[in-house]
Amino acid sequence: MQVRSADGTRIYCEESGAGPTVVFVHEYGGSCRSFDAQVAAFRAGYRCVAFNARGYPPSEVPAPADSYSQDHAVADIAAVMDGLGIEKAHLVGVSMGAASSL
Repeated sequence: MQVRSADGTRIYCEESGAGPTVVFVHEYGGSCRSFDAQVAAFRAGYRCVAFNARGYPPSEVPAPADSYSQDHAVADIAAVMDGLGIEKAHLVGVSMGAASSL
């Protein structure tokens, strides 16, 4: 599934499970696949959402350097939540993803 960020960038995301929502935000050298084990463990009781940040295919890879910033990363998390109708969620981030989640 894909959602659009505030600037129109397409963000690839996956979801599974049901219950309270957990959004997983990956690190610089990773992708949504970084959380496969966590999603497998939590999806029995939680709605698990993982996405690829902009610049990580199959999410869109915008060419302009100014398409990448902490503000864009935060906006992309919000876009995933808005696009999937999520009002509140637990955020789990690693490294770059933790900084964006904060």
